Amino acid sequence: MLIIDTKAYLLRMLLGEFIFVYFFYKINNKIQNKLYWFMILMVLVEFFTGLFVWITEYIPIIFGYYILKKSKIEKTLAINKVLVCSLLTSATFIISSTLIDNWPSSYHKVGFSFVFQNLGIDYLLAFIFIYLYKRFDIERIIEKYSSTLTVFLEIYIVIVIEFISYTAHKREIFDQFVLGILIFLVLQTLFVSVLVIWLTIKQKEKYEQKVKDKELIYLKKYTDSLEKDQEQSARFRHDYKNLLLSLKERATLHQDLALKEQIESLEHYSQPYLTDKFAYRYLKNVKNEYVKSLLLSKMYEASQQYIHCTFECPNVIQNIPMDIFDFVRVLGILIDNALEAAEESEQKELAIAIYQDKEQMEISIINSCNQAKKSINQLTQKGVTTKKGHSGLGLSNIEEINRKNENMFVNYQMEAEQFIAHVVLIAKEEDL
Repeated sequence: MLIIDTKAYLLRMLLGEFIFVYFFYKINNKIQNKLYWFMILMVLVEFFTGLFVWITEYIPIIFGYYILKKSKIEKTLAINKVLVCSLLTSATFIISSTLIDNWPSSYHKVGFSFVFQNLGIDYLLAFIFIYLYKRFDIERIIEKYSSTLTVFLEIYIVIVIEFISYTAHKREIFDQFVLGILIFLVLQTLFVSVLVIWLTIKQKEKYEQKVKDKELIYLKKYTDSLEKDQEQSARFRHDYKNLLLSLKERATLHQDLALKEQIESLEHYSQPYLTDKFAYRYLKNVKNEYVKSLLLSKMYEASQQYIHCTFECPNVIQNIPMDIFDFVRVLGILIDNALEAAEESEQKELAIAIYQDKEQMEISIINSCNQAKKSINQLTQKGVTTKKGHSGLGLSNIEEINRKNENMFVNYQMEAEQFIAHVVLIAKEEDL
């Protein structure tokens, strides 16, 4: 058992309080300089309080949280960071005490020399902890996984450590308990860390799914609004064309050449604005929002590139007989390739057709293209492409998806100035 000189012990208490300060400012290096004095006040409060009350672990937590809130750090993250500082401080003292406890083998009175050795070990351990903290970017992990759950679990560890330490000192058996406290701290920290990470990942998955569901709702509202606007625009174009035709016939009937020329000039001027650039007529049959969103964006892209795009979908499309994300990838790759090839061609044409009945779904994509220099077998190989600056992974990715979906069949045809991609999806038994 160690008997420490009273003055040396008081010095040990005072300088030991700065371990928490060291952790706090190394972990929170963006703290305003004017708040440094507040942490000095915390050290004095904890030191003098510790002379009369054993449990003072919560004083630096309260002061640290106040400083972080003053620095406008988010509440949950602030609490987590302060608790991490507290846990690192406890770990430093426990490991240091474990080493010191095995130093003398019998009753021995120690003084300032021993205290300074003890403090040296404390600060060396603190330096190592901060090095590991920076080395493994623990800051990013804390910011990523901070939650109310991590706060409760860290508070649990702090309270249990303080309770065991208080009980050991109260019964004057701290020397026998210190190794047990260290083992307990390591095991509890590992257990809680694994538990926190697992629960946080589950919570994150639920949150991401909730966000996706909300995005899908907004996407549906936007798509419905866009379709409604397009239908109104199509009706206006139809009525406008009929009005021009009626005025032209009236001018011809009255042999008003000047009026006829003005109407023809207006017709010529408005022709680009009267062209239905989007094939919206059949889009109302596509009920799957992921597929409809993809088709909308690709049709818009085609109009921006002045590619004449047609789309047919006479039947309602709702149940996709394969994983929806694989289907969207396949459809996206095929349309992207078709758009790029059509843009380089003279005709600039793209036709997309989707048919579905109870037995199967068929997707046909036909685009104009220049004479291909590579065969279809070559184009489906990984790394082969006819486009500059591309990695050639498009059709090879489709081949990989094709291999894992037994009900999927893909066929490509190359004609003089056309490339045809044909995909057939056989309905699964549960869809029949």
